[in-house]
Amino acid sequence: MFPSQTPIQKALAIAIFFACSQVVFAQKASYNESYTIQGFSQPNRISQVASPTAGIVSSLDVVEGTKIKKGECLVRLDGRVHTEKLELARVAKDSLGELQYAKAELAAKQTRLARLKELSNRQHATAIELLQAEEDVAVSESALLRVRDRISQYEADYKRLLAESEQFAIKAPFDGVVVKFTKQMGEYVGPGESVVCTIAELETLSIEFLVPRAYRHNFNMNDSVEVVFTVSGQTVKGTITYISPFPNGETNTFLIKTRVDNSQGQLSAGERCQLNMQSSSATKSDSPAEQFSMRGK
Repeated sequence: MFPSQTPIQKALAIAIFFACSQVVFAQKASYNESYTIQGFSQPNRISQVASPTAGIVSSLDVVEGTKIKKGECLVRLDGRVHTEKLELARVAKDSLGELQYAKAELAAKQTRLARLKELSNRQHATAIELLQAEEDVAVSESALLRVRDRISQYEADYKRLLAESEQFAIKAPFDGVVVKFTKQMGEYVGPGESVVCTIAELETLSIEFLVPRAYRHNFNMNDSVEVVFTVSGQTVKGTITYISPFPNGETNTFLIKTRVDNSQGQLSAGERCQLNMQSSSATKSDSPAEQFSMRGK
């Protein structure tokens, strides 16, 4: 069998041959029975909540670990100066004295013009007096229009300041849990350091699995799959929400994202998970030799 080899070399070659045969057999046994794809659970969404405006933190309305609803206030900034500006704008828009004066002046000018027209018809008023009265009415109308424009500007300023006042109450963008605060009372929030806290959505968990190329055909978008949480031992139904359109060049695997419902709060983020498959769903391409050839592509 080995004409040019020494007895020791022959024995070594035979040993290597049987060892390789056992490895191949073990691989086949593993793939023929079942295989497991692993991943880690994580929050469906994590957000670093930032302040849209600069200011000093005046209060933290919740504590870390609190479950919060979308729109609930998390952090408040000191807005006392802004509140004073808002009050001044409200007073300005609600002031009616200037408007009433302009209306009264226009009414007086219009009355005088009407009288002069009547007198002019009886030849008791000159054309110059009538022309002057008409000009006075036009000037008063312009003055009233300016007052109304100014009041409209006051109203617009008030609405703008009112909208800006909402920025001093930093609210949750979605339902979740407060993970941590990055700012405390009395600290400054501004450009470059606008993040005040981190929240996570835990009512839905996301698990990412790296699936070998040969098993990609077993999965489709919106498929229902079983996910095992290894620490708690719970098996739950998940839904495939994303499949990468092409494999990773280094690992020759497809990224598949799965979501599971955690509305009862019984599952944990950061836990190792398994996506189990049975050999009945595998195809002939599941052989180790074909796996090796697919990795080389």
